[in-house]
Amino acid sequence: MRIGIDCRAYGENHGYRGIYIENLVSYLDKNEDENKYILFFNEREFGDFVPHSSCIHMVKTSAQIESISEQILFPRELLREKLDHMFFSHPYIPLLYRRKSTILLIDLIAYFYPEKHLKWWLLQYWKSFMLRHSIQSSDTVIVLSEILKHDLIEIFDIQEEKILVIPPMLSNKEDMQIWEENTINNFLLKEGISKKFILSVGELREYKNIPRLLQAYNLFLKENGEDIDLVLVGKEDPTYHEIRSTIIQLGLQSRVHIYNMFDVEQMRLLYQNASFFILASLYESSELALLTSLSYGLPITSSILPILTTIFSQKDVLYFRPMSVPDIQSAFIQMFNRPLLKWKKKDMNKYSVPAISKKLVEIFSK
Repeated sequence: MRIGIDCRAYGENHGYRGIYIENLVSYLDKNEDENKYILFFNEREFGDFVPHSSCIHMVKTSAQIESISEQILFPRELLREKLDHMFFSHPYIPLLYRRKSTILLIDLIAYFYPEKHLKWWLLQYWKSFMLRHSIQSSDTVIVLSEILKHDLIEIFDIQEEKILVIPPMLSNKEDMQIWEENTINNFLLKEGISKKFILSVGELREYKNIPRLLQAYNLFLKENGEDIDLVLVGKEDPTYHEIRSTIIQLGLQSRVHIYNMFDVEQMRLLYQNASFFILASLYESSELALLTSLSYGLPITSSILPILTTIFSQKDVLYFRPMSVPDIQSAFIQMFNRPLLKWKKKDMNKYSVPAISKKLVEIFSK
C-alpha cells in the first residue's frame, strides 16, 4: 500500500503534534518494510529528517497548514502520489481531497476555547466549518481518550465506529541525560530561577487557568514564606494578556518565569529538578498533560477533571477545584507539608512510541 503522512508539522517546534509525527516517522523508518510511506514536508522541515529505509519517500510541498494553498495545491500533490490512504496530522482535510483518510484529533480546545482573535466570527466560522468537514469526511478519526470520543459524537453527530481511541504517545527517555549538580546550578542561576521551583507546562491560554494559579501562588508566598519560584513553559497566546497583567498586578515579576519554548534537554532538566508539577486547567481531553511528569516520578497536583480522575488516583495526583483560588492555595500547602517523595511511576509501556506506532500502522493498512 501507498500511505501518505502529513509531516508539515514535524519536530519539537510544533509542540506535541510535531513530536508525535517525528516519533512515528522514526519508527516507520526503522521497523516498517511492508508498505510504501510518502512523507509530505514543508521546505523548512524537509531537511530535518533523513530516511534510511527504501520504504520511505519524501515530497516537498509549498502548501502551508491552514492556508489557501492547502486547499488548492495540496490536493493535487496528494492525488499525484496515487495514495491508498492519507494520514493527516492536523484535523483539516482539503475540501477537494476525497480519497481514504485518517485524521489525528488531539483535543477540541479550538471549539471550546477559541483564541481571542478567532472571536472574529468569519475566521472562527471557517475553522469550525473545516473541523466539521474533516471529521465527517474522514474514514477514521483518531482521538486520545474516551471522553474526547464522547464529545465528538455529541457535538458532531458522527458514527461511533469511525472513531478510534489510541492513548497519547510518550517519547522514549532511554537516552536521558543525568545532569551534574554544577550544570543544574549554573542553568538556574543563568535563568534567575531559585533552586526550589514549581513547574507548569502547557499552552498559556485562557483554558489553562493561569491567572487563578498566580493568585493562589501569591497567597501561598505571603502566608507561608516559602522561597520557591514558579516556572511556566508553553506557547503564549499573544492576544491573551491576562497572565502578564496578573503577574505585574501581584508584583511577581521576579518570582514567575515564562518561557515559550525550551529544547528537549533543558525540559528534562526542569522535570528532573522541580519540586512538583501543577496543572490548573479548566479543560483537558486526555491524560497527556500529566504523562511526562509521571514518567519522571515528579509529584503532581492538578485540577480535578473527569479525564484525569478516571485514570489517576489520589495516590498519583493531589487534586483541587480549579475555579477556587483558596483550594489551589491549599494544594500548594499540602504539597509542601507532605513528604515530597517521588511517587511510583505509572506503567508507561502502553504510551510508548512502538506501542502507539504499531496501532497506527494497523489502521493505515486496513
